[in-house]
Amino acid sequence: MPLTRLIAGPEGSDPWRYALGDTQTVSSVLEGLPQASRVMGAMTRNRRSAILAETARLLEINRDALANLLVCEVGKPIAASRFEVERAATTFLLASRLAGDFGSRLLPGDIVPQGVRMTGMVERVPIGPVLAITPYNFPLNLLAHKVAPALASGCPVIVKPAPKGVLSALALGKILLSAGLPPEALSIVPCDIPEILAMVDAPQIPVVSFTGSADVGWSLRDRAPRKQVLLELGGNAAVMVLNDAPEEGLFDRLMAGAFAYSGQVCISIQRILVDRSRYDRFLDGFVRRVEKMVKDGGVGDPGAQGTLMGPLISEAHARRVHEKVLSAMARGASSSLPVTRRESLLDPVILSGTDADDPIEQDEIFGPVVTVNPFDSPEEAVQRVNHSRFGIQASIMTGSLEKGILMAGAIETGGVLVNEIPTFRLDHWPYGGVKESGKGWEGVAYAMEEMTRPRLLAYRLHG
Repeated sequence: MPLTRLIAGPEGSDPWRYALGDTQTVSSVLEGLPQASRVMGAMTRNRRSAILAETARLLEINRDALANLLVCEVGKPIAASRFEVERAATTFLLASRLAGDFGSRLLPGDIVPQGVRMTGMVERVPIGPVLAITPYNFPLNLLAHKVAPALASGCPVIVKPAPKGVLSALALGKILLSAGLPPEALSIVPCDIPEILAMVDAPQIPVVSFTGSADVGWSLRDRAPRKQVLLELGGNAAVMVLNDAPEEGLFDRLMAGAFAYSGQVCISIQRILVDRSRYDRFLDGFVRRVEKMVKDGGVGDPGAQGTLMGPLISEAHARRVHEKVLSAMARGASSSLPVTRRESLLDPVILSGTDADDPIEQDEIFGPVVTVNPFDSPEEAVQRVNHSRFGIQASIMTGSLEKGILMAGAIETGGVLVNEIPTFRLDHWPYGGVKESGKGWEGVAYAMEEMTRPRLLAYRLHG
């Protein structure tokens, strides 16, 4: 079905406008949750699987239209937008496959003496309705990572999308309905902070899944300590380039990891640490590669083919990032490229000479900014990577897989990648952070575990 039909409202309405939910809207949604749970509870696993598979198919059919919507709504470059739609389709397809028998186990009792002639059957059952709060940077796939596992688990979902991301969420909602999802199972509620907090506080919602800033995420956790609050928060991902790291393709991957979508990715590369023996040559080669990207038109119109990075989400955000860069330079950092901002478009920034405690390294910048500094030993590099309040993913570039694996055990992050950038993620792998980067895990199967609980049925054989 064409996207224009999927997202169209009443005849004559403006498809780029939407209504904000108010207190009455939230009350209506909350009142409908018992029925939503009954509807999902009555749905067979086969039916849930079929709806999720059909959603994946419709996402693939509408890939180009949805990608253009992402370009218009959040300024994501067209190539990255198409890739996001493809990943969202993959996420729903993975959920479809897991919906059939996820978490079901047969447990013989006689592995312990007192369990002779006893058998246990365990299944994972939904904890209850899920409130999914999503950010603007991946308005489709990050939403898919909350909605698809919830529906596969049998949980109704209430979606609160980012203000810049509502249209993408509504498009996904229409696709889900077109795929056969009962309307009771999904509510999409664009709203302001009071309405969000009312839903977080509501006893009818036992699971809150939030992706966004660390300050907001932890405040929600503190507000609802008895709920299952899943948090995917900020990061300042680091890459260690050891003295034996192969050079082929290295600059291209690091450039993409640092500057794609203007660094508005939780696992965007923010810190690069390079063995001192190759530091000068590395910095010169990296700067020249980024300069070539800019010269070749990689910065600018997100709708143009070949654009790696477009404008930041708003001029206010671009101004904040720009000011952090200038502050770091005032404290002694040096920039290898001109620091140029034109309204919401900030050109790539490569800083060196930054201190490990400087805010430009310690805070999540969420912009096209990367620091490049030398280290004298792998132990020093690991220590500097760990010197952070965040920890989602980190990378080690080395010619020795054994060395990389041994080093990985000392790194304090949710994931460590050897010979791949920390921005790399597969949708069936576990994804989550430690320290202030979050609590709980995404990745379809891992999110399903977070949204369900085990239920035991046991029986004794006579005789």
